[in-house]
Amino acid sequence: MVMKKVLVLIVATFICSGLFAQGIEFEHGTFKEALAKAKKENKLVFMDCYTSWCGPCKYLAKDIFPQKEVGDYFNKNFVNVKMDMEKGEGIALNKKYGITSYPSLLFIDAHGKVVHKLVGGMPAEDLIKGAKAALNPELRIGTLRTKYQSGNRDLEFLMTYLNAVKALYDKETMSIVAKEIINRTSLEKYLNKEQFYVISSAKFPYGSKEFNCLLANKDKLKEITEPYEYATLFGSAYYAHLEQYAKECKSLKELNDETDRCHREFPNDNLEHTKKSLKYTYYIANNQLQTWYDLKIKEAEASKGNKGNVFTYYNICDEILRTEKLAAQKEIVDDFIKIAQTFAADRENGIIMGNMMLAKLYLHKKDKEKAASAFDIFIIENGKAGGNNTHPSVTRLKEAIDKL
Repeated sequence: MVMKKVLVLIVATFICSGLFAQGIEFEHGTFKEALAKAKKENKLVFMDCYTSWCGPCKYLAKDIFPQKEVGDYFNKNFVNVKMDMEKGEGIALNKKYGITSYPSLLFIDAHGKVVHKLVGGMPAEDLIKGAKAALNPELRIGTLRTKYQSGNRDLEFLMTYLNAVKALYDKETMSIVAKEIINRTSLEKYLNKEQFYVISSAKFPYGSKEFNCLLANKDKLKEITEPYEYATLFGSAYYAHLEQYAKECKSLKELNDETDRCHREFPNDNLEHTKKSLKYTYYIANNQLQTWYDLKIKEAEASKGNKGNVFTYYNICDEILRTEKLAAQKEIVDDFIKIAQTFAADRENGIIMGNMMLAKLYLHKKDKEKAASAFDIFIIENGKAGGNNTHPSVTRLKEAIDKL
């Protein structure tokens, strides 16, 4: 009986070990040790550059990296490491490799040079496809980019290059390359589910002949695309057109008429929200800055008492500071400082974000002492509340204040 129990325990242990062994096996040592192991085994290092707050990072860690097919491929071909870019060794590696998007998935040779890169969350098949490209020098992003810059415009090559920059989430290059591909062939060639990504990557502007062709075929597009993809294809083009129109038109009536006309062409489920947003663009373009500010504050005051109201004001603060015309208005900035001070004095609902706003506003006014004081209070209170004090928005603010 004892022997039987021992055998059962051993079998159970092997079963559990098999279950937990599935997926990518990440090293637990230093990055230097990973490079040394890669050199010894003649492999590349695969490094998952993640942060604790990144949604796609969590998706990869929970749903993709644990898959058996992913683990089988990566464990065989790479030395795998995970690095939090905001903690420990990850901070220096973040600076070394200039990581700005998360997750960034780097394939690094034994000398520490990045030979290939992927960006963002992706299904297992795309991750493995990207890993295979990393093992083929002819398919690495650096090689493809050099060939493109040298003038290679072979259609098969352009498709390969488009897929590579798509895996990098390089939207600007995607648009350029996709337009070249369509110009070399035809728009109609890609009006199918499998290759529609070529059209969506191109991002044809409203009013272009390609956009008009897509609009004429919108019923067919609805059948071959996902709802989000369909809405984005047309919605983003229409909104970009209306944003520009809001800056150039002579009256709000003209703007509303154009918005309604576009709505008839392509119905907008958020028409009233769109009109409100465009109205604010019109006010700034026409230097009606106090009108912009008064309406924004009135709108924020109407939501007082609602959970998260402080974030409405925080967004206004950011809009003021990133819009040159508004940031130059001393009366607007000074008035908003008073609002931020009121929030900062509210220990229950506003002390954290109120001090964040004050730190940004005083930074804008180049008052280092007040900016640093507000920032220090934010750090203390945010830490007590379990907030993320290593988020890039926080660390960048600290660096900017220190430089004053």
